[in-house]
Amino acid sequence: MGGFKPLDVKPGEKTFGYVKVVDNLAVAFDMPVGVVNGAEGGPTLMVTGGLYPTEYCGVEAASRLYKAVEPRDLRGRFIVVPVVNMSVFRFRTPWLNLRSSISPFDGGNINNSFPGNPEGRPTRRLAHALFKLVRETDYHVDFRGGDLPESHLDHTIYLRVGEPIDETSETMAKVFGLPYVLPGTPEIGHTSPGTLIYEAVTAGVASIISEAGLGYRTQPLEEFVMAHVDGTLNLLKHFGMLEGEPSRPRDQRFLDMEWQGVTAPVAGVFQALADHGDIPEEGQLIGRITDLDGSTLSELHSPINGVVHTMYVRRVVYPGDRLFTLLRIDEPTGW
Repeated sequence: MGGFKPLDVKPGEKTFGYVKVVDNLAVAFDMPVGVVNGAEGGPTLMVTGGLYPTEYCGVEAASRLYKAVEPRDLRGRFIVVPVVNMSVFRFRTPWLNLRSSISPFDGGNINNSFPGNPEGRPTRRLAHALFKLVRETDYHVDFRGGDLPESHLDHTIYLRVGEPIDETSETMAKVFGLPYVLPGTPEIGHTSPGTLIYEAVTAGVASIISEAGLGYRTQPLEEFVMAHVDGTLNLLKHFGMLEGEPSRPRDQRFLDMEWQGVTAPVAGVFQALADHGDIPEEGQLIGRITDLDGSTLSELHSPINGVVHTMYVRRVVYPGDRLFTLLRIDEPTGW
């Protein structure tokens, strides 16, 4: 792996460059990395955007943070990868809808490819290049949000593995400051073996996922970009890397881990009456499916008392299409 060497940036310096991941006859791409190395020593915190590059809020937030944080203000080292998966970021076009970070080079999904393989296919090589950096850090945040068809709840995710690191990860998830905190276990898909968060935590790096953003807004809204930015500044302050105290949410709650889905029972035009963050009661009308004459073909009702985690931004739907995901709200986090 050649090119820019992020860990060689000296104290008091700030540098942005590209790590060479693969360069051969079949494929060539790099990974962008920014490093802010403080004038004073301290821990290393790393943020990654663009693991799913069509979740654009995280990409924008990571870029802003690199620009904003200066070595003179920092104790320790701050590493920013604004876009992990540049091939998907570059090749997302109106006629080629690369969702879920599926690589155009090998069809791989990077978030089941960690810790990677330096001699493997392109996606595995990219996972290896990123993970080499992650395992040199103390704390890691993966910036995520709604993918292209999603209207997504603001929350953080942390992983419970039954080890002392769980406490640090849970604290990070709270300190980040979003309204909800969702625990995960290795049996759940988004925190299972092969994911970045699982492999980071089991390698001894406290890691969380921050979720904020409306995927269908390819021009990210400011409030969701700033959710990632402000949450990271909270962590930098909490760990003594920046001066100041982290801001606290007014009412932060845990979510349970039992997903409740609502799917289309018939084909037709989907009209959402609820959106992310809404808190319907069980049985409440949250959407309907209509015909083109305006008549209602089916009504959609909330299966639980809970919060809308995701509203899937579809228009013409088929039977079985997922339209909503909801979660029950648990006790306050204490933060």
